[in-house]
Amino acid sequence: MKQSSTPTPLSLAYRTQTGRSWPVKGASWQTETETPAAQLHRTSAKSPLQFRVDESVRDGLARISGELIQRALARIECAGKNRAEDLHQVRVTIKRLRALLRLVRPVISEAFCDRENRRLKDMADRLAFFRDTTVSRQTLATLAESVADKRSKGPFDLVLARFVDHGPHPSGFRVRRERALSHTAEALTESKRSFDNMLVTTEEWLALGPGLQKAYGRARNRMLRALTYETSETFHEWRKQVKYLYYQLQMLGSISPKRLETMVRRLRKLEDRLGEDHDLAVLEGLLCDGREQYGGKRPVKCVVARLVRQSKKLRRETAAIGKEIFREKPRKFVDKLGKQWTVWRGSANF
Repeated sequence: MKQSSTPTPLSLAYRTQTGRSWPVKGASWQTETETPAAQLHRTSAKSPLQFRVDESVRDGLARISGELIQRALARIECAGKNRAEDLHQVRVTIKRLRALLRLVRPVISEAFCDRENRRLKDMADRLAFFRDTTVSRQTLATLAESVADKRSKGPFDLVLARFVDHGPHPSGFRVRRERALSHTAEALTESKRSFDNMLVTTEEWLALGPGLQKAYGRARNRMLRALTYETSETFHEWRKQVKYLYYQLQMLGSISPKRLETMVRRLRKLEDRLGEDHDLAVLEGLLCDGREQYGGKRPVKCVVARLVRQSKKLRRETAAIGKEIFREKPRKFVDKLGKQWTVWRGSANF
């Protein structure tokens, strides 16, 4: 794996694996830089992969899954200078594939769905450590940078320094990450063969509507649970369901571009805020579990208090966005899209 020969100033903003930008400085590690080619590759990898009007649902599923997997394999095999971003895009592919499975789960073999979902989940679990380690470090550095008063600055700087000191050794971290990505490439190749041969028992909206209704309903229900119980766990569960719905609606975007573009944009904003909240929760858990190694009880308590305040602010924002998105009941939402699907399919010149 090639590494950047020139250290990048940590005072510059750079993208984390979650896609957000953090202004970071004051830490003792180097960031990974991107070439213009890598940036172009990243942009193209995020382009929505949608169903086409002139193909069957079965063919669309095979094409979309195949293109997603090929892009992820290219990321793994052709290492860019920002390996963290490569890993992030591979994880996004895994989530998109799991969303695709959920979209058609009612009309495919239960055994097939369980097997492939388990395979994809194992891949995601294998890569989670590398994502969480990098993002937690960046989140803490960002918060330390934003502290203005001197009384809080000292504890933040201390905790950040200890957090870096107790982090994984860079060279060992990179070796383990490459090994995990290599295993993921093998598993993705197996998944591609499975998706290419997936049997769908019906076609048209009957193949997609039931799964979409279930995904929308779950995201809506998880929102109500999160806003009721207000725990990190319930907000994280809400976030996962929002992601599935977000990726599914991207696939369906061509059937009603204007309406779904707005919906997808709102879901992206909601997922971003929920993702930021999740990053704070992960960091809080790490600090609370290792108070002594990260500077002691008082400094960690000061940092955690800041995390909690930031989390409360984000959760108020997600509540407002979520209530706007999920005003309609699941059946009504899906029935409208079903009618638009019929009109869209009727416009094809077969």
